[in-house]
Amino acid sequence: MKIVNRKTFLELPSGTIYSEHYSGDGFNNLSIKYETWGNDWIYMDINDFDDCENSGERYEKIDKMRDEGAEYPLNLDTTSRDGLFEDEQMFAIYDENDVNKIIEVLTQAVTKMKR
Repeated sequence: MKIVNRKTFLELPSGTIYSEHYSGDGFNNLSIKYETWGNDWIYMDINDFDDCENSGERYEKIDKMRDEGAEYPLNLDTTSRDGLFEDEQMFAIYDENDVNKIIEVLTQAVTKMKR
């Protein structure tokens, strides 16, 4: 894994797996970068759930999951546009070895879940 600035990030190809990096040691969702649109890009969050029409609907569903035990499926079909234009934003970029390790750990966890 490495951390790059926005300019470098925008030059990376479609398919780049990344997390937005915030000050200190924080990282955001695991995402896949798609097209670069000038100073913006299209992405998909790996851990996004159900297709919501707006943020209000999303928060309602989160409340239902937390308070009522509702379940919603992962949504790995929808992309979004970043649209924040934060020039100082940094990104953690995962290389092929990192991604293979993530896959291995997730595969092991699924095996344990089935026991």
